[in-house]
Amino acid sequence: MNPQQFLTIEWAFGLVVSIAITALWRYVNSQAEMDKELARDIKHLTAKLHEVEKGYQSKDDARHENEEIKRLLKEIKDDVKEVSNKINQKADKSCP
Repeated sequence: MNPQQFLTIEWAFGLVVSIAITALWRYVNSQAEMDKELARDIKHLTAKLHEVEKGYQSKDDARHENEEIKRLLKEIKDDVKEVSNKINQKADKSCP
């Protein structure tokens, strides 16, 4: 085989195309691996977000609890006023 026959344009072109295809395949493969990793991360973060959502209170629940606390505080305030009035009445009776 003659060295001039070995180094033909077709052979050089085939070599360049093979190298380009190999580089492209490696790039696509690395991107596919990155996509798989990102998909795993997204799945993990979605699960964590769902767990966080379970622990948070909805606005309606918060509003209901706030109204319940206000109602109970009003009852306590009324009871304190009633006790204060009774104490004042006893104090008035004890003073001539």
